[in-house]
Amino acid sequence: MSKILKSFQENEAGIRRYLSRFLKNRQDIDDSLQETFLKGFAAETKTDILEPKAFLYRVAKNVALYEIRKKQKNHVGYIEDFGGSELLEDTEQPSVSEQIDGRRKLYILSRAVATLPPQCRRAFLMRRVDGLRYKQIANRMNISVSAVEKHVANAVIKCNEYLLQQGLEPSEFSPVNKTALTMALRPSKKAANER
Repeated sequence: MSKILKSFQENEAGIRRYLSRFLKNRQDIDDSLQETFLKGFAAETKTDILEPKAFLYRVAKNVALYEIRKKQKNHVGYIEDFGGSELLEDTEQPSVSEQIDGRRKLYILSRAVATLPPQCRRAFLMRRVDGLRYKQIANRMNISVSAVEKHVANAVIKCNEYLLQQGLEPSEFSPVNKTALTMALRPSKKAANER
């Protein structure tokens, strides 16, 4: 079993609490938690992670800080314009069943990615987690752009097949919330334009 996956499962609640120090919106915390796992999982495919727990917390902090910077850049109004900060704070917490279902889906997706052949998995993670363009991946892997496209397409097909075998519909990972988890299974519009 992956050290990152095992550590994530053992420390998920703590990482969630840690992220809530930086982020207030429940959806942002959920998205950042999933992105933390995926970035950790992707990093583990490239190098041996000696301290997976510490590594996951460091990734979580970086993901949260990036989210904060992104929101600050997109901020166009003043808090006073909205009638007070109480309107902006989302204190709703996910239910236990939502947490368990999300954890189960994340685990199944990580298992799906783990079953991919090494080159296919590497291309897939560089595209979906690192957000690299096909040409950048081709240069890093020393293969053609066409080969990268085939690896990524093959990964999506195999992951979808795996999800179906586990009783999940790939549509359950729809891009409605644009989380890292959902982006890992569905090609983005940007990816289609890069081809």
